[in-house]
Amino acid sequence: MRRSLVSTLILVAALSLAACNRQDKAPKASAAKPAAIAPAAPQPPAAPAAQGFRHAAGLDLFGYYFPKSDVMFGNFKLRQVNLGSAEEFEAYEKGQRISPNYAPVMLEFDDVTSPQKENELGQTYHEVSRRVLPDAYEVTAGTIRFHGHDEVLGEVAFEGRIDAAALARVRAGGAEEPVLTGVVTAMRQRLNRAFVWFGGD
Repeated sequence: MRRSLVSTLILVAALSLAACNRQDKAPKASAAKPAAIAPAAPQPPAAPAAQGFRHAAGLDLFGYYFPKSDVMFGNFKLRQVNLGSAEEFEAYEKGQRISPNYAPVMLEFDDVTSPQKENELGQTYHEVSRRVLPDAYEVTAGTIRFHGHDEVLGEVAFEGRIDAAALARVRAGGAEEPVLTGVVTAMRQRLNRAFVWFGGD
């Protein structure tokens, strides 16, 4: 019996020692907590695309708006942004189209690699051009928003802000000055430019 008691004590001691060894080998939990990561600042939402055809009633912004510096997308250079008369806006929004190739807001691009010609006024122009008509537009006294598409240029958009005071000065015979600033989008590129006004001949 004594031998049995000794054997039991030896077994208990061995088990206790093994348990201690396992605890020593176990990784110790770090007392310091990892620093919390601050959430990313929310990004401002993109301006919603224009929907439908809308303009401020009676608004007269008629004219041709030419960029002061080149607006190039591949071989295509933006020639102008065209805005029609108040009557043309009204007719277009009632479904009364002047022509399938005309809208009161449209963008015209020239292929600068194409040959140049001269019109009856002595002005040169490129033989190949692309006229982009709107899928949607919204025109107010202070803003122009346009969205269209083209087989070559892809999705085409324009978002501009009109300087009404500058436009009034130029129309009254003042010196040429920027009257419109805006972002032109085509071929997945966005270019910011200033524009001057021309009332036509």
